Amino acid sequence: MTKHLSYANVIATLALFIAIGTGGAYAASQLAPKSVGEKQLRPGAVTADKLRKNAVTAPKIKALAVKEGKLAAGAVSTAKLSGQAVSNEKLGSSSVTTDKLADGSVTGTKVDESSLGQVPFANHANNASFADSANPEAFAAISQEGDVDPSLSKGISSANVKQGVEPGIYCISVPSFAPRGAQVTPRYNGAGAVDVYATIGGTGSCAAPQVEVRTFSGGSLIKEPFYVVFYR
Repeated sequence: MTKHLSYANVIATLALFIAIGTGGAYAASQLAPKSVGEKQLRPGAVTADKLRKNAVTAPKIKALAVKEGKLAAGAVSTAKLSGQAVSNEKLGSSSVTTDKLADGSVTGTKVDESSLGQVPFANHANNASFADSANPEAFAAISQEGDVDPSLSKGISSANVKQGVEPGIYCISVPSFAPRGAQVTPRYNGAGAVDVYATIGGTGSCAAPQVEVRTFSGGSLIKEPFYVVFYR
């Protein structure tokens, strides 16, 4: 073999191997555009660690892709979300509506009591026979002259309270409904015992649907301050 070796054929052999190596590299780096598709990728070829950070954006997510700026239903399933993946900052304004809340998901400690109006079916939410609320819709703190303290009242103003035919009689109208129940208690005035009574459905002094409240001291009608609560 050494008889046939020469500088020329050694160089030619080296050139052949170099051409084969660089040719393969050239072929791999010069693939035609769009020449590699789904069929050319073997199952599992593209793994999570092969994707660079932020490589998969919303428009890249298939399954009806993106409609009206939102991911289509089913595009990202619950199983695809990691724990704590959706934070407060990721929720759009008004994105959580009433029908999205599970039963019992909002508890008393999560509710600002001052934000509530009437709560229907109180204590009897699953019993249709208790269709009316047990919570008062209207109440008032009323002075002996019939003036309403707005800071301690709801649904009642001074315009809804009229002096009756005698001192100590007050006729009260509730603007939003005709009361079917009322509770009245005296306000402490610092002097002696006071008795108060309420009558619903109208009286000779206060025509229906007004509620009549009478205040007594020592058995005699007299102007006295009181609290009153009305129920539907």
